[in-house]
Amino acid sequence: MIGKIVDKKIVVQSTLRVTFQLDQPVSFKPGQYCFVTLKGIKKQFSINNPPSQNDIITITTRLSDSVFKKTLHALPVGEEVELGPIAGVFTLPENAFKPLVLIAGGIGITPFMSMLSYIQEEKLNYKITLIYSNRNQTSTAYLHQLQELAKQLPNFKLVLTMTEDTGWSGEKRKVDENFIKAYFPDVNDYLYMVVGPPAMVEAVENSLFKAGIEKDNIKTENFTGY
Repeated sequence: MIGKIVDKKIVVQSTLRVTFQLDQPVSFKPGQYCFVTLKGIKKQFSINNPPSQNDIITITTRLSDSVFKKTLHALPVGEEVELGPIAGVFTLPENAFKPLVLIAGGIGITPFMSMLSYIQEEKLNYKITLIYSNRNQTSTAYLHQLQELAKQLPNFKLVLTMTEDTGWSGEKRKVDENFIKAYFPDVNDYLYMVVGPPAMVEAVENSLFKAGIEKDNIKTENFTGY
């Protein structure tokens, strides 16, 4: 399918959001990703918008010096880009039997934005705690949107941790086994979904194991850089 760029914006430090208008409606599940092809190179990005917005795809990515990211950043509004296919299994469980603990590092927040918007729109009965770890507030994508969601969604709790922000008065710890046990004493009463850079995901997953969480209660997704 073809997507025409209709909006581009730097949302926080070195983080670009791009919205594509599609030439045909698409179906996807919250948490899935879409491939973007530039100069013959195909890369995947989590879809930020909810499935109800089936005529657009919005992605958000950290900028870098890679050829792909430089090309994406330079594309003007109105440019048409090859998109698809849509794929991925990092999606919401079909039922809300167990409360969810969503753990995001940095730009790993993007699939959770689609999930949370979907839950809000459909008025679904998921009970969710989102742990969102960043170095500082200035690099935290969708910070204000999440703070607003925390006010609007009755079963949604937002836990922010800023590990290198001297001006932040809230949580500053890295997400390790002690962090998890402090917030979730009965650790296996929850399903954990972890997404972010590979090193972060590996570290958090190991911490979950150390906290005594069973492997069946953990789902992960890596965001590689390019």
